[in-house]
Amino acid sequence: MGLESIRKLEEGGGRTATDADFRRAVRLQVYLPLGLGIAAVAATLGLGLVTAGTGGATTRGMADVSLIVLLMPLMILGLIALAGLVVIAVGVAKVIGWIPPRSRKVQRVVARIGRQSDALAERVTGAVVTPKSIGAAAQVALASLLGRR
Repeated sequence: MGLESIRKLEEGGGRTATDADFRRAVRLQVYLPLGLGIAAVAATLGLGLVTAGTGGATTRGMADVSLIVLLMPLMILGLIALAGLVVIAVGVAKVIGWIPPRSRKVQRVVARIGRQSDALAERVTGAVVTPKSIGAAAQVALASLLGRR
């Protein structure tokens, strides 16, 4: 940032177009949903009061309205939990469909590694065991020729 851009910030009192965009975003993302939620609760309460019965705002009517208002967040959280469970179930189904082909590939790779390590071990031990066994056989043959046991 050059000095000119710093001076422009100081002259404008620190407010820039970015600040205005941020305030607009906050209004749209925080205050608007909050206001709509309050309006929905107030409308539900008002509708409950209007339809509470022929006697108007009776105790029973107010109890029904307050029960509905108290259960609304629980119902919303229940819907969110249900959506989460659906997402988890779909994810598990995808993983279950994805695992068997991959596990067969892994089994083939592990079997090939086992065969190659067995072949390598056979070659390494063959280079050590064969001369020793030939030497031992030669000692036994020589001992039997000489008559020693």
